[in-house]
Amino acid sequence: MIEVKPGIFWVGAIDWNVRNFHGYLTQRGTTYNSYLILDDLIALVDTVKESFFPEMMRRIEEVIDPGSIDLVVVNHIEPDHAGAIARLRRKIGNAEFIVSERGVEGLKRYHGGDLNLFTIKEKPSVSLGRRSLQFLATPMLHWPDSMITYIQEERLLLSNDAFGQHLATSERFDDEADLSVVMREAAKYYANIVMPYWKVVLRVLESLSNLEIEMIAPSHGVIWRKHPDRIVEAYRRWAEGASEERVVIVYDTMWGSTELIARAIEEGAVSEGVMVQAHRLSMSHYSDVVADILEAKAILVGSPALNATLFPTVAAFLAYLKGLRPRNKFAAAFGSYGWGGGAKKDAEEELRRAGFEVIESDLHFQFKPSTEELSKATAFGVEIARRVKKNSPTKG
Repeated sequence: MIEVKPGIFWVGAIDWNVRNFHGYLTQRGTTYNSYLILDDLIALVDTVKESFFPEMMRRIEEVIDPGSIDLVVVNHIEPDHAGAIARLRRKIGNAEFIVSERGVEGLKRYHGGDLNLFTIKEKPSVSLGRRSLQFLATPMLHWPDSMITYIQEERLLLSNDAFGQHLATSERFDDEADLSVVMREAAKYYANIVMPYWKVVLRVLESLSNLEIEMIAPSHGVIWRKHPDRIVEAYRRWAEGASEERVVIVYDTMWGSTELIARAIEEGAVSEGVMVQAHRLSMSHYSDVVADILEAKAILVGSPALNATLFPTVAAFLAYLKGLRPRNKFAAAFGSYGWGGGAKKDAEEELRRAGFEVIESDLHFQFKPSTEELSKATAFGVEIARRVKKNSPTKG
């Protein structure tokens, strides 16, 4: 256990080995954060993934007898947050459980209908003695049941999935960890999990502006002890759709032709002083690509034609991207084909469905592109870069 504030302890678990989270690649693992609050009444805010229950219990038992827990706050019913509840119940008797109204049915489905359960409509706040817990529903950040817990006396926000990172580390606080790594993982987390819910993010940020917040303790990753304003401002920027002078080129290739086009476009964009990040989808996971797209102004998607349509890796990426619905960006498609085309047209259609403004191109070449065709691709890269510079920075 680690003391977050006097009488408030982190009693969560570190998952060093998880590498995939709902299709999101977690190369740095994750943590499942649980917080124990000692007062006249003892409260536990969130639990851990079920398989990490023994780790959580060892940490709780370093502080108290688990049977003395009076209250369990369930900020989110998803099993990485609430998975240990069934086993915890056998240790804590008839403790009260607090959940949002939208979380009641799911919690019963996962853990049975005989919980001593109260909703935040019935108990919008709870006094523990010297401290009080205030609850704020945050539906669709990122599940309907989501909520956050605020401890006014400590100016501490237990923020659930908001402001989190999938990051396994023995360092519990942002000022102990490598901040560049923490921010990268926070951006990746936002891009892959929170991005479709930007309207909710803006509403929640507005609600939080009325609170004094000294520390933010999310359900995954490190606790924002020194830089809470930095992550709040980043969320505001991302939710508003801010962008940088950056182009992301995403492609796959069969015999190298589409890759030649991608490299030529990259050369043109770089010549205009614009940052370019290129990803071959057979080498890069789409969750990492999306993290780069988060603050980019333009995305260019390239695909060879396979059976007159998109190459499978490109089709899968575009399906994933469509669900995340990035904002305030434009896109274009390019590609190559042998005996039958269709991939470029299909890519453009998928990009439109994902909400992008699509810039038309004629970068669709048969077999290996010629020197003249590659020159056209380079010129298109220049055109895209100039559009990026003309339209950046942007806020929605």
